[in-house]
Amino acid sequence: MIPQKLIAEKAGVSFATVSRALTHSAKVRPETLKRIRNAMLELGITDTENLFLGKGALSKMVLVVVGDICKEFFANIIVGLSDVLAAHGYSIVLCNSHYDTKKEMEVIRSAHENYYAGIVLITVVESKELVEFLSHASIPVVLVNRYIRSLDLDVVRIDNYRGGYLAAQHLMENGHRRIAHLAGPQTSSAVEDRLRGFQHAMQDNGLTLPDDSIVFGDLSRECGKEFANWLAQKDYTAAYIGNDYMAAGAVHQLTKLGRRVPEDLSIISFDDSPLISEDGLSITCIGYDSKTMGTYAAETLLKRIADPLAHCVKTICSPNLTIRGSVRRLER
Repeated sequence: MIPQKLIAEKAGVSFATVSRALTHSAKVRPETLKRIRNAMLELGITDTENLFLGKGALSKMVLVVVGDICKEFFANIIVGLSDVLAAHGYSIVLCNSHYDTKKEMEVIRSAHENYYAGIVLITVVESKELVEFLSHASIPVVLVNRYIRSLDLDVVRIDNYRGGYLAAQHLMENGHRRIAHLAGPQTSSAVEDRLRGFQHAMQDNGLTLPDDSIVFGDLSRECGKEFANWLAQKDYTAAYIGNDYMAAGAVHQLTKLGRRVPEDLSIISFDDSPLISEDGLSITCIGYDSKTMGTYAAETLLKRIADPLAHCVKTICSPNLTIRGSVRRLER
C-alpha cells in the first residue's frame, strides 16, 4: 500500500492532495505533482511513472453508468464509446442503474476509490449528492446526454433546444395549432431544453403551448399509453412526444382506441431509434446518431486523461428531422 500520509509530509502537501495526484486529478498543478513525485522517490517508491501515468491494472478501466441499457439510443452510445476506448487499451465496466441515484453514487464512488481512469455518465440522474461529488472529484468525468448547470464539466449532448424548436416548426408548417406535449421527467435538463425550444418556436409564430397541454412522464411505453387515453378525450390535432418508447406506446394505444395516426392525430417524437419502425410504426422524429455521440465521448475522455488541466469541452450535436408518415398536413 502506498504510504500516502508519509508522502504528504515529505512533499509538504495535504493527504487529500496526494490522493488526488494518484487519481490523476485536474485539480493538482504540475509543480505540485513534481514535488509529490520527488517525495515518493526519496521514500524509496520507484514505480512513480506507473502510478502517475495510470498504468496500473484498474487505471485502464473506465466506468460507464447508463440509466437504461435496453434503450437502443443508449446502447449505441456505449458501442461508439467502447470501440474507441478499446482501440486505446481501455476496458469499460458497465453499470445499468435503472435511474437509481443511490446505485449510481455507489459505483461512481467505487470507481474513484479504486483509481479507475475515468467515468462516463450517460443520462445520469442529477442529485445533490452527485453535484457535491463532482465538485471535488479527482477523476476525469464526461457527461453524455445531460449537463449540470452548476458545474463546468466535459459534456457531449444533443442540442435539445434546437430539437424542440424543429419539432414545433414542423407541426406548425403542416397547419397544426392545437398541440399537446408528453415530456420526460420534469427534473431533466434535456427535457427542459426540448420543451423550451418547442415553446419558443410557437411563440415566434404567435402561438402558445398552455401548461395544461403539457404532461410529464417517465419515458416508458406505459406512460405513452396513459397519455393516449388522455389525448383521445381532447381536441388536439397533434402531439409532440419526448422519446420513442412513449411514442410507440401512445400510437399503439391510440390504434386500440380507434384513433388513426396521422388521419385523426399527428405524432412527432424525439430520439429516432429503430423502435419507431416496429410493428408498422412510421413516426416522424427528431434525432441524432447516438453511436457518434459515444465516439465523441470517448475522444473527450481520452483528451481529459492526457491533459487534466485543459479547459472543459462542450460538444453539442445538432439534431436532424426525419420525416415519415405520422404528421398530416391540415387544410387551412
